[in-house]
Amino acid sequence: MSNISLEQIDLIMQRANVSYSEAKEALEQCNGDTVEALLFLEKANKIKSSTTTNKHNANCEGFKSFIKKLHATNFKLSKNGRTYLDLPLSITLIGALICCPFSILALVLVFACGMKMDISGNTDIAEKINATIVDLKK
Repeated sequence: MSNISLEQIDLIMQRANVSYSEAKEALEQCNGDTVEALLFLEKANKIKSSTTTNKHNANCEGFKSFIKKLHATNFKLSKNGRTYLDLPLSITLIGALICCPFSILALVLVFACGMKMDISGNTDIAEKINATIVDLKK
């Protein structure tokens, strides 16, 4: 049996997210070889995913879901039954952020010309925005 250092055990614990005893046992089984110990733990299905990685994945999935909902929601400008602009809300928001001063001027012109602004889609985002607009009109 080779000499196993505390640094090796710490490294295995950190990389594989295992307990001290599991890391030490894996190193003993593999004669102190760190790479072999990691492979041993992987074959034994003892490597646990880190909670940080799980939280990161959950945040990414939430963000992706939000972007998909934005893209499935449409922003439409129309007047007298004629549609002048019909874009996904995600594209509209990106354009508004990039061209902020122009966007403010365009919004004023839209209302001055009597155009109708409509947010449509089968998403909760569309429902929330439309509910807010209805509340503001009251």
